[in-house]
Amino acid sequence: MKWPNFFRRTRANSDLIDRYKHWRQVARELNLRLIKQLPKVAVPECGKKLGIVKAGTLVLSNDDEIAVVYDYCLHHYRRGNKTVIERYLEQTPPEPDSDEMTLLEAMSASHASAFRIAEITPRSGAVLEDLGYGDRIEVTDLALAETGIAGTVVVGRILKLPELQMSSGTLIPMPEAAFEQSVVPLIGKFMPTSGDGTRPTLSAAQNAAFTALLLRIALHAGGEDNVFYTDMEPGQ
Repeated sequence: MKWPNFFRRTRANSDLIDRYKHWRQVARELNLRLIKQLPKVAVPECGKKLGIVKAGTLVLSNDDEIAVVYDYCLHHYRRGNKTVIERYLEQTPPEPDSDEMTLLEAMSASHASAFRIAEITPRSGAVLEDLGYGDRIEVTDLALAETGIAGTVVVGRILKLPELQMSSGTLIPMPEAAFEQSVVPLIGKFMPTSGDGTRPTLSAAQNAAFTALLLRIALHAGGEDNVFYTDMEPGQ
């Protein structure tokens, strides 16, 4: 072993994890502020779209599911044709170079998709293949690094920050059969591949519909025993 190279790699990984934990804390605090600005009807309406409302009541099989509902609400529930993220940026914009602004911009540019875990990066995260958009993404995610399994399909949202890429907090594992039977046709419907291999850009309404159906499939595929990859507190 070349000790100088080993120590450089170890320090680089330590620095990456420190930055990752910092961004997680920024995300927790920002999400709490945004969630408080959601209308009361947002959660039940979004829960209905995700298929977890029965007889008018939000029914959660797993504590992590509320984090999924909140994430969908923040990015897709519209009042006056604006999401809570868009209203926040208009009404109380952070300083241009602040961490909060950087995170808001990453959230605004993000999309949900199905990803296959291509490989696990020990002690830091994983490499994901975006099965909807065709990208290959290296994410920092301690939950995936510790318990993820290469080859597994997961559903969630990836935030692309200047220093690293991370999930919005929760990734939902999906059985391969459910992916093949339900998600592959869904991707083909919303994002058919053109002759040159590109996929269309979805409108806000199309993106909301695609995400709702994708999350609905993922939430129901695992059933009550679903175990999520969660790097944030539920509701945070």
